[in-house]
Amino acid sequence: MDVLLDIIKGIDNYLDDHASVKEIELIQHLKCIQQEPFSEFNISQSKDLFRAHFLLKHALYTLQNTYLDEQRFFLDINLINISRRPFAEGVSELSSYDSVKAYYLDISHYFETEEDEVNDLLDKFWRKFLANDDRHAALSVLDLPANADQRQVKLQYRKLAQIHHPDKGGCGEQFKKISAAKRLLDRALG
Repeated sequence: MDVLLDIIKGIDNYLDDHASVKEIELIQHLKCIQQEPFSEFNISQSKDLFRAHFLLKHALYTLQNTYLDEQRFFLDINLINISRRPFAEGVSELSSYDSVKAYYLDISHYFETEEDEVNDLLDKFWRKFLANDDRHAALSVLDLPANADQRQVKLQYRKLAQIHHPDKGGCGEQFKKISAAKRLLDRALG
């Protein structure tokens, strides 16, 4: 599949100058360098958006495997960002099986996914993305790190509630924000 090799080469070259990028940046780069089929995609159409996304992820996971085999780099691929780091830094993040990676490495999904399935997948993505965004906002309200666990949330909530509860002379609006953030994180972490 020469086209796939060209896509991977285009991504690899782009990562030489950009250690961390967003998925949309890579799609735009591949369109800009007239890389087929990206140059033909109209990403305002859901089916083309899915195909661009899927093909990019397929190429990224293939490149990730190549980097790992060569022990050159670790390619961290997450929901939005892609970052390339020296191999030794990423080794601890490897998992034996990744169902998301397995999905994208199965090229049949690219060819067999129908329009209604694409729309369902896009809906699920946006729900997950917005939930993740809400979680980050809630962590920010409670002044907690991204990796905070339920115990930390509970302790920080109690600390902030003592300061901001209206019965203790605090601001009622701030207390409502803190309480809402805790409820959201309880659902997310529970």
